[in-house]
Amino acid sequence: MKKILGTALVLSLAATMGFAQGFYVRAGLGYAMPQAGSTTDGTGQPYNGTQNNTTYLNTYSLKGASFGAGLQGTLGLGYMFSDHVGVQLDAGIGLSAKKYTYTDNDVTIGGVLSDASIVQQAKTPVIMMPSLVIQSGGKINLYSRLGLAIPLNTKITQDQIISNAPGTGATEVDDFTFKIKNYFSLGFSAAAGVQYKLNDNMSIWGEVSILSLSAYIKEADLTTVTSNGQGVSLSQVTGNQTIKYSKTASVDSTYATQPSYSQPFSNVGIHFGITFNLGGGHTSGRKNDNSDIDNTKPFRRR
Repeated sequence: MKKILGTALVLSLAATMGFAQGFYVRAGLGYAMPQAGSTTDGTGQPYNGTQNNTTYLNTYSLKGASFGAGLQGTLGLGYMFSDHVGVQLDAGIGLSAKKYTYTDNDVTIGGVLSDASIVQQAKTPVIMMPSLVIQSGGKINLYSRLGLAIPLNTKITQDQIISNAPGTGATEVDDFTFKIKNYFSLGFSAAAGVQYKLNDNMSIWGEVSILSLSAYIKEADLTTVTSNGQGVSLSQVTGNQTIKYSKTASVDSTYATQPSYSQPFSNVGIHFGITFNLGGGHTSGRKNDNSDIDNTKPFRRR
């Protein structure tokens, strides 16, 4: 799928260079916020918030989360068939994805009272968004777009951090870092905005966008382990270093296979940017040019 999308993008760029009429490129920057973000994963483990444990009462404070939230960049290529209808291919790139932390205080791990934190962050998520564009045209141009969301990169880094006092009076901090891979999954994207024409070749724009996308977890791989800041060889770590997730999982006593659950990437974003026309494009209201007709001589009847 990635090869097909890459080939299509290359062909689009080649067409742009060869036939600039009607093509444009755009770039923007913005921030995305969780849209109906999940609070817990498939195991009931919260994504974002805290839990305080006591003898008789557990107190939770949970917040929504979306791995697609944070500072974003946008690169796009489009073509207008007419004054009002066109197509556009955008790439949404996470420049600084929002980091989420869940802390479980005073929980017993291995018979020792500990504090456990799970810190998760998407690593440079990339979403391709082919869409249909409808616009009003004119110097102040109102537009909307609607299309698909095709994830190219939805990998997540997860740190499981355990802090405890193992009876020596010194606190030990162990950090287990996992790389999370997700299954491919289609979503939807939409936006509404306004574009102001500075001149024939340049415009500025601002828009509100919506992304609806969830990706099912596929695999979790343990990559590094540290204890009090010092590296630990993976050969010294007991337990599963790779966990497979499946929608048709059969879980045995090793727990090496787990049922899959969806990872939230849906968001609402606000973006601003600039558009450059690569050619003359489609122009509206153009009058007929009769300069080639010689009107100085009267018509004569044969």
